[in-house]
Amino acid sequence: MKKSTKNITRATDSNRFLPPMPYTSIDDVLKMAINAESVLNQVREALLSPDLKKPPEFTAFQVAGICGIDRTKLKNAEIALKSQRGRIKEGQTQKSYSLEETIELVKALGMYPTRPADKEAKVIAIASYKKDSGKTTTAVSLAQGLTLKGLKVLLIDLDGRGSATALCGYNPEIQINRKETIMEFFYGGQPDLQYAVKSTYWHNLDLIPASFALFGAEFVIPAKDKKNMAEIQNAKDRQLPAPPSYDPGEQLNIGISPLRQLYDVIVIDTGPSLGYLTQNAIEAADAILSPCPQEALDYASLCQFWGIFAELANLRPKFTQTKKYDFVEVFINKAKPSNDAVASAITQWIKASFGSHLCAFALPESPIAQKALLENKTIYDLVGTKEVSTPAYKRFKDPTDEFVSHVSNQLSIAWRR
Repeated sequence: MKKSTKNITRATDSNRFLPPMPYTSIDDVLKMAINAESVLNQVREALLSPDLKKPPEFTAFQVAGICGIDRTKLKNAEIALKSQRGRIKEGQTQKSYSLEETIELVKALGMYPTRPADKEAKVIAIASYKKDSGKTTTAVSLAQGLTLKGLKVLLIDLDGRGSATALCGYNPEIQINRKETIMEFFYGGQPDLQYAVKSTYWHNLDLIPASFALFGAEFVIPAKDKKNMAEIQNAKDRQLPAPPSYDPGEQLNIGISPLRQLYDVIVIDTGPSLGYLTQNAIEAADAILSPCPQEALDYASLCQFWGIFAELANLRPKFTQTKKYDFVEVFINKAKPSNDAVASAITQWIKASFGSHLCAFALPESPIAQKALLENKTIYDLVGTKEVSTPAYKRFKDPTDEFVSHVSNQLSIAWRR
């Protein structure tokens, strides 16, 4: 029996009676862009308010946990050290410790390895192709976590979007100009990168910030290389002494050279590419960490990243023959529950691909991490908030602590070499 179509209303039929949509002009798009930028600036202004970007305070229980001892041993240690740190706030029964006091106690108790006086800072680059893989949150959380091991850390933001800069309390679009980034050095205006170092709200963590100016590096670096080669050829043709050669991949290493004496660790947050800045980070680094979420596209992207890394390395024989890393590790980020069949299958691909370079510690997917990022914070910024009492906080904080401890141990091994 033939079905009646008399009462069926099709979308295409109804659309015939709607007035045609007007064209979208370039002026319309420009207005949209201006409006979007205005709203973004309002959001950033609220998130980067000085009232929000303050270092956390720690309870005695938390300080003991950071030091790797129980509360009683901490109390006895403070008596032995004649420590006057911490204070009891009104309405509380236990002391609260500032971030600076906490780090002082960590160093005083000597629970963690330190950089030997005759060794330089170790440089760790966080690198991969994929956006939203967790590079920036990992870089900033790792930098903060290492300060809680008693280390002095410098964070270098090499991503033109400036996300790490924002997490450290600076608005990359409003507060940071080109001359405050690495670009002043890359343009030749400074002999090294000491001029660009800024203090942050987090004790023992300094920052070299980023802004959109960093996108110019992809033009400046090859242009300087081309000019240098022309000058060398011109000197050769005229039988004159050749000018110093310009190595496009070695510039960051030159820039951070004096900073290696001033810090214990230098953490570099790279952009989602293998452009000139990331190549510079990889050449300057003593170690590389690559996040890999349990997604097929993220896995494929990371494999491509290392494939192109190999191609670029082969184009630089000197780098290939002489470079040695203390460690190179891929770590699973945004890890899903163990009963997720798809994620488990991708984990097997990751294990098969990276073998002994796969880190034993993974960082889980977490609503707490997402909430922190929405508030322009890391998991360590949430210490002292109501979130610390939730199971979700502990499920993310504990693996983060384990990951930081693993990196700290790797640094200790590297310094002993």
